[in-house]
Amino acid sequence: MKKIFTLLILLFAFAGCTDDAYREPVESTRQSRDSIAAASARTLDEYLRTNTSPAAATQLEEDVTFRITDDGTIMFNVLHMMSEEHTMHQGLLLFKEEVETRTNGAITVEVLANSPGDATLIELVNSNQADAAVVTILGAWGTINELANFESLPFVFSSYEEAWAAYEGELGDWVTQNVIVPSGAMALAYWTNGLRHFTNNVRPILVPEDMAGLIMRSPQAPTHLAMYEAFGAASMSMPFGQLREALADGRAEGQDNPIGQIHTGRLFEVQDYMSMSYHMYSTMPFIVSVELWNSLTEEQQQILVEAGRLAGRYQGELAVELETRQLEEILASGTQVVTVDTAPFANAVEHIWIDHIERFGNDFVTLASRYISDTNSLAHRFAG
Repeated sequence: MKKIFTLLILLFAFAGCTDDAYREPVESTRQSRDSIAAASARTLDEYLRTNTSPAAATQLEEDVTFRITDDGTIMFNVLHMMSEEHTMHQGLLLFKEEVETRTNGAITVEVLANSPGDATLIELVNSNQADAAVVTILGAWGTINELANFESLPFVFSSYEEAWAAYEGELGDWVTQNVIVPSGAMALAYWTNGLRHFTNNVRPILVPEDMAGLIMRSPQAPTHLAMYEAFGAASMSMPFGQLREALADGRAEGQDNPIGQIHTGRLFEVQDYMSMSYHMYSTMPFIVSVELWNSLTEEQQQILVEAGRLAGRYQGELAVELETRQLEEILASGTQVVTVDTAPFANAVEHIWIDHIERFGNDFVTLASRYISDTNSLAHRFAG
């Protein structure tokens, strides 16, 4: 099975709570490991027939799933799809240091960058073929559990500090028990992807009416699509890797992303206007396999949770600091950056909140409201 997981990594690489809640054993509800292994093997057999890279052959021999050595040391791996320069990787290096120090070397951690994409990482962790992973967006669970689409509700959090406090507190515990655990995994912490902003090539977006008729690239989350519809924009979907080219040749006129993605994707080079709207916060769940989790003592579980949250706050602070420098470069490029009054936008999407609450209840809204200082916010308006 370990060989199969390693092969999966190659396949995709080459193809380009309360504390007590954390201590309970978790039963996976996903398909069996053997069935996934069989399906994976069929795909991998075909792959291996067309790939004879010496580097690939060497990596096939690596043992990449968690193991316990003769002296009792637990060794496990954390995967993520970003590069080693990303704040996610830097946060995981701190996580590694904290875990190894607090357990006096009884647990050791290996951090593996440039791993497969979010959907694959979730499936591998859910099926116990991967030990742990940081996934770039909670919305990646949307196809497994529609409740996860709450993250795309517009205008929940307007600051990082409020979002961090919520996900480190009761809201994070609720997400773990209602989204992550039912999928077949466990969550240690929720890290920072970012607050999203609009960019486009047509005109400054200052009020919802400014978005009327624009062709905006959008994730496929229903609430995200509904937001653009409420603003009168047309939405289209495409992978992030194709977005810059589409903005450059006019297939898409605008999009929304956190500053980090706007900068690293060089989207600002092909966009004339950027509107600081802070309209959605995206978190990055740090998940571990049930098999790994249940192999740990209660004390070890608690160490992983505490280290995950500590490293997550560090990663978030790094991301915000980096955003400041990235925004300076965006401004220097000549992109016109404006700050919008979010109230008219929030009023325009009230019906999206109502629809979501009618389907899924307002537990999320009520929990989020406890961490939001603006009493006029949508969360306070719809809290139970």
